[in-house]
Amino acid sequence: MLRITNHRRYTANHTWHVDWAGETLFVKANPHHDEAHAECAGHARIREFYPVPRLRRTRRVGPWTVIVYDRWQHLGRDRGLLLDEITRADLTGDTRRLDVCLNALLGHYTRVIGQTLRHTNHGDTIGKIYGGRAAPHGRLDQYYRTNAPWPITAYGAAVRPSDLAGLRLVVNGQEHAVDVADLTRRLRAQFVGEAPVWAALTQGDPTDLNLGWSPECGPVWFDYDTGGLNALPGEFACFLLYQRLHGAWLTPLHHQGAFLDHPSALDPASLVEPRVHVEYRGSTLVINYRHAPSPARQYVMRRYLDEVVRPIARELGIADLMTWLRPYLVMRLLAVYDLSELEPRDVALSLALLAQVTDPAAALSDALALVPSNAEVD
Repeated sequence: MLRITNHRRYTANHTWHVDWAGETLFVKANPHHDEAHAECAGHARIREFYPVPRLRRTRRVGPWTVIVYDRWQHLGRDRGLLLDEITRADLTGDTRRLDVCLNALLGHYTRVIGQTLRHTNHGDTIGKIYGGRAAPHGRLDQYYRTNAPWPITAYGAAVRPSDLAGLRLVVNGQEHAVDVADLTRRLRAQFVGEAPVWAALTQGDPTDLNLGWSPECGPVWFDYDTGGLNALPGEFACFLLYQRLHGAWLTPLHHQGAFLDHPSALDPASLVEPRVHVEYRGSTLVINYRHAPSPARQYVMRRYLDEVVRPIARELGIADLMTWLRPYLVMRLLAVYDLSELEPRDVALSLALLAQVTDPAAALSDALALVPSNAEVD
């Protein structure tokens, strides 16, 4: 007997739960054949290294590619994802279950990175979220080539990316400089194919929506179109900035459809609203903001830094974490959301973080809104 339930749509993809002939399946329909091919290829690259649901079959149906996986049985309402464990810790103030989850996820993750670590160049890594977006006609061009204004106040004030280089920009009392054209040039140079980089085999987009865990079955990884050999600083920057900004505020705000099965994550105790005040007069732009991730997200970042990032950086002889991660953090700030399309408060917050991250004197702990620990090496 065929049973189809739980239809969801996120970006352009549709997914369903399908029960048929005794099988429990997760079915995904993608309208872009090349993206579907990348997902299947990524799954094949990492399936021997990370726990992933089995990919049963793929089929083209008109303009769609349909991908069929075994359905992971431990995923349900407010359960099954790292997101749910973070939310539970925020709502209860108890990190013990989150610790068990992180022990399993980070332990497996660091073992695979250690086994597959290599020094290579960007051309040999998965380029979707860094090299591809920085390249000509990539997201940086798509978002900013028209120099569309960035709204920064509720009463209609806006700045164009080209204006920023000539502005006196003050963030929380500190003066900064942001030149978007210069940043774009340097990012393109950073991510060219022959540029050297340390890389390892990872899922490539380590958000708490893509990392799963259950007490019964341990960790599991989802979403595979960036699976394969990934630049390590890009992997780390993606995880950290998701916990700092995207998962902590922007993604729940702008993509609530992704949280239909995880509504507790939208609770104010876990989703901390930023406070932003902007003054724009003549050649001076002043942004004062207060925003830090929830306590559980800060806890996750601290463990990730102390147990994954810093030990690997020490092994590689990297003493300045902020310099190593900076180009990747900048890309995550500029090339995930088009700032011209966000609400003024979120644009101002993103611009403030961009100014702080690009400051040569910035400490990683400050950019992540963390209190430095004795282990700080940046």
